[in-house]
Amino acid sequence: MRLPASGYRAMPWKNGQGITHEIAREPVAGDSFLWRLSIAEVAADGDFSLFPGIDRTISLIEGAGMALDFTEAPAKRIDAKFQPFDFSGDWHCCCRLIDGPIRDFNLMVDRSRVKSETRVLGPGDAARELDVGPGRLLIYCGAGEVGAGGFTAAAGDTLSLGPGRYRIEGRGATALVMQLHMLRGR
Repeated sequence: MRLPASGYRAMPWKNGQGITHEIAREPVAGDSFLWRLSIAEVAADGDFSLFPGIDRTISLIEGAGMALDFTEAPAKRIDAKFQPFDFSGDWHCCCRLIDGPIRDFNLMVDRSRVKSETRVLGPGDAARELDVGPGRLLIYCGAGEVGAGGFTAAAGDTLSLGPGRYRIEGRGATALVMQLHMLRGR
């Protein structure tokens, strides 16, 4: 299914220091989740919310970038757009903006039940075939148009697809392709 950008739900960060636009999650409500997609607006330096037991993947989608300082890991500079960075939601993280506000794309998964993998589909890339077993295929279109499973997403939209075999095409598109693998015992 196609999730249009106009349907994303704005809400405060867990720690109250910013705004996020929730795209989708499972389950759709409650304090805990199996997985969650969102776009965060980062307008000032500050701390990221803690998410114990959660693995996070973030990608810069707008702005000059940020430097992340972790208590438990080496610092990381995020200044290239659509380059996924994985880290633990258990880590204390302080963000310093490089040059003004940014927006970043977030994938969060409950590490005890889901393993995630994020790839980038760039403007010059050929179509890809992916088999999705027990899990989910999520595709965020950052530029151009991307199609899979009979659906097309324009810039800012997301595709959410269940198990199956998919051909992902995006002539001239930039997209984040996220595959969620459900672990046994879910």
